[in-house]
Amino acid sequence: MRRSHLILVAVTVLLAASLLGGVLREARADGPARSTKSAQLAEAGLALQERARRTGDAALYPAAERALSDAVRLDPANATAVRGLAALAGSRHQFREMLGLARRALALEPQSADVHGLLGDALLELGRYQQAFAAFDRLAALKPSAGAYARIAYARELRGDLDGALDAMELAIDSAAAGEPSALMRTLAANLLVAAGRPGEGELRFREALAHDPGYPPALAGLGGIAAAAGDAEAALSLYRRAARGSDAPEYSATVGDLLAEAGSQRAAERAWARAEELEARFAANGGDNRLETAEFDLNHDRRLADALRRARAGRAARPSIEGDHVLAWALYKNGRCAEARTVSHRSLRLGTLDVDGLYHHSLIEACLGNPAGAAAYRERVQRLDPGYLASAPSARSPDG
Repeated sequence: MRRSHLILVAVTVLLAASLLGGVLREARADGPARSTKSAQLAEAGLALQERARRTGDAALYPAAERALSDAVRLDPANATAVRGLAALAGSRHQFREMLGLARRALALEPQSADVHGLLGDALLELGRYQQAFAAFDRLAALKPSAGAYARIAYARELRGDLDGALDAMELAIDSAAAGEPSALMRTLAANLLVAAGRPGEGELRFREALAHDPGYPPALAGLGGIAAAAGDAEAALSLYRRAARGSDAPEYSATVGDLLAEAGSQRAAERAWARAEELEARFAANGGDNRLETAEFDLNHDRRLADALRRARAGRAARPSIEGDHVLAWALYKNGRCAEARTVSHRSLRLGTLDVDGLYHHSLIEACLGNPAGAAAYRERVQRLDPGYLASAPSARSPDG
């Protein structure tokens, strides 16, 4: 079991949703000055969205959308509600809708730093990287906050600059509010440290995150990843189970299943995977687009390969980012279409991102095309970045079976 530090639900999605905590506190602080029905509905919608973010419960999305939409219907100039709708679209991975809403919010509040953050988040997930990075720079200029520094860090990570990303994340940590915001920033920093080959420092940051927010699922999962990489399967399973109990995010249950399968507990693994599929179905039923996520899971487990390719194509069309290209390339390879896969895989690596999954997949594609030297070169890059990766890499099953 191995997952790249670049997860499909990108850092920007977490950050877009995390903005709502501050917006909600501002709305509550305004009190009687904003006691209109529209303001009350906006506050209720933001509170529901914040609960969904903390628990991973996508079933809260429709009620949040109704409250925020009603707020905008009563007062089309309610920028807080429009921002909430933009962040909600991002949480559902509806990034074109998010972009339109962010632009609408920007027209209402052109000097709002948070709006520039949402705009950049949407642009990044749509593969418009230079525009996204410019929006993040504007955000940082208007409001040098934890969210701004974390976005700058993510932009640097995408371009392969892990040292620069870590520098920005230290500023994010210093700027974060107490409690869950501090836990989030420390967890993001820890993920970067692990990606940079510094798991000991990463573990310290994960533990700091738990000190700020006991039971914080992303930090527990991060510690689980470190334990798995160190060969402590029992500790890894315990930590991922705790993460899965604390959040309905499907990736935690999916990883529990992977760990159980590696331990030879196939029936228990199937139950955990079924739970992950149930949560993915709930996400989709409540307006979420998870075609890339479900396609990647099936590809990694050699299941439903033809349908996974269909979902990967559709998901990449909706999210034309390097992650969309990465999953599509993997799907093409698994379906024996290696020449197409090579073109798309090259595109997924165009920013210089140090994504070991993507580099490993490209090595398999080169081997499939009869280029052993190219395959070896990419495997050597993977080995340098993460010496333990190849021992537990995702399935390298030949497209020919």
